[in-house]
Amino acid sequence: MEDALQRLPGERIVWRGPASVKRVALTFDDGPDERTPRYLELLERYGVAATFFVMGDLTEARRDAINEYLRRGHQVGSHGHDHQRFTSLSVRALRDQLARAEAAIGPVPQGRLWVRPPYGAMGPREAAMMLARGHVIGMWSLDSKDYEEAPPEAIAERCAPGVVQPGDVLLFHEGNDWTLAALPLVIERLLGDGFELVTMADLVAT
Repeated sequence: MEDALQRLPGERIVWRGPASVKRVALTFDDGPDERTPRYLELLERYGVAATFFVMGDLTEARRDAINEYLRRGHQVGSHGHDHQRFTSLSVRALRDQLARAEAAIGPVPQGRLWVRPPYGAMGPREAAMMLARGHVIGMWSLDSKDYEEAPPEAIAERCAPGVVQPGDVLLFHEGNDWTLAALPLVIERLLGDGFELVTMADLVAT
């Protein structure tokens, strides 16, 4: 399966960016929710941009969230409609997942809508369908594992300078208070080590 995925267009399926520039991308899955304004305020405080992979059903319930992400300079991508594993869906059901999320998100400044499969579950069939719809597939290279409740310091240690390498794409989630508490540690340490924190689109545009 990995061999088949590696044969897909490299500029349209992204795990990481160039290692030649000291840049990394912060990415957040599973929003928007009631914590979203706190995430946005925190990122604005540090002057950094991120990529948010949002779910269609949650976006329908919080329609102003997309405008707020974009207004603050962040990138918005799709995380499917309701967090079902793409690999478990029929062709028709997967097409519906993608279409409903696209409709909820609407046009984005990058032109192509980026998509991150829930759980990272993707094979050649699913990848081919996303690419055929014109999407860029945004994966990740470093998992903060913040979906497991943990002390903020433990999350920050997984994303510390020395662990993080130029070009990395860091995976976080919006729905956790412990992630919010860890983010100042993560951001301050990376900025202090000379990293620039950018969206995935800007990471690969280097």
